Amino acid sequence: MLQAAFEAFASDGRLAPLDEIARRAGVGAGTVYRNFPTKEALFEAVVADRVDRVIEEARSLADADDPATAFYDYLAWVVERAMFNHALCDALSMDLRSFDKASKDMQFTTALDALLRRAQAVGAVRHDVTIQEVRTLLVGAMTMERLTRPHGAPGRMTSLACDALRPVTKHNETRPRNETRCEECATPLARATTGRPARFCGAACRQKAHRRRQTPT
Repeated sequence: MLQAAFEAFASDGRLAPLDEIARRAGVGAGTVYRNFPTKEALFEAVVADRVDRVIEEARSLADADDPATAFYDYLAWVVERAMFNHALCDALSMDLRSFDKASKDMQFTTALDALLRRAQAVGAVRHDVTIQEVRTLLVGAMTMERLTRPHGAPGRMTSLACDALRPVTKHNETRPRNETRCEECATPLARATTGRPARFCGAACRQKAHRRRQTPT
């Protein structure tokens, strides 16, 4: 029954009808309901193991020698896995707090945040980016890859999403842009209407950033 549910959810996501799952398993719908009172309970039972693998992969990269590569490769790896498993895509797109008494949501966020912070520490990700924004971009990349994959280049949407996370430098800046948060403390910044866009919320954060740049690594 679980194998039939896995195949149905992987193909159609959470929209897979319970009757179709029962048909694949060669049992009646009543048999499915006796083991899993709701389709949501069955979905969680099937997807929990896949979510665990995603979390463990992030944890395995926590001490990678190259934090930038670890972070961006992990995002691409998650998107690619979700491309072939609609159930995993749906699970990562939803609120994971319903899984295992909130632990999976916390574990996934914590593991991904560790990769984000290390990448930010080496200057590979904008300092104003939050973990919530990364999760939102990840979901967007998964959705857009699924929509464009039949006709577009594989990984194109993921690459564009990752480019939005990279800091602007003299080498890659093509136009002025307003940052949304202070690079040092992530305090929201007011959008600049004239002049140069602000990077810091005040002199204190500007000085901290300057001292950090002057400190040998």
